[in-house]
Amino acid sequence: MRVSTFEWNRANVEKLEAHDLGPDDVECLFAFGDPVFRRHARIPGRFIALGFVPDARFLLVVFAYNKKRRAVRVVTAYEPTDPYWRMRYDTIHQA
Repeated sequence: MRVSTFEWNRANVEKLEAHDLGPDDVECLFAFGDPVFRRHARIPGRFIALGFVPDARFLLVVFAYNKKRRAVRVVTAYEPTDPYWRMRYDTIHQA
């Protein structure tokens, strides 16, 4: 998935901050984290990115993607505690 820009506003930044993350963490994941992507299972038009940021934290990012503009609008992001997400990452990343 090619990303040219991120669309940030106060609401999505506040959601990240509630999980002790910031826009830089998410942007690092997309730029350097070798993320894996999958469609959101329940919400059409939403995607999930899974991967590591440089400080070794494992992140899950829910986002919308505008293919024409190659723009990501982050809905939320957090460090998942459910081992399912790390298993999904490992399975997809090794495929």
